[in-house]
Amino acid sequence: MQNTLTLPTMANDKQLSKKGIFILSAICFLIALLSFESTAGSGGTAFTSIWTELSGWADGAPGKIITLLAFFAALFNVLKQNYYLAVGAFIGGMLLSQSVSIINIFLTATV
Repeated sequence: MQNTLTLPTMANDKQLSKKGIFILSAICFLIALLSFESTAGSGGTAFTSIWTELSGWADGAPGKIITLLAFFAALFNVLKQNYYLAVGAFIGGMLLSQSVSIINIFLTATV
């Protein structure tokens, strides 16, 4: 007596023929050929007024008030002997004062 193992088979097993593979690869090639390059950031005039307002706030009185408060928070944290919070408040104030320049660098970066 022999023990045999038979795998189940499905009726109507369809395999891709060489013609089907050729047609599928031709369709993929045409899709790749006809796809076009999209360019992001080509306009940018829609948000100009918003950017002008935000950069005015960062450079104007609100930004200076927040920077001054961060500086006083840094001084208060130095008096409490907590130098980590002092450094964090100082760096936050400096980043806010230079935020317009930093963001302009990111927006004009090209690859």
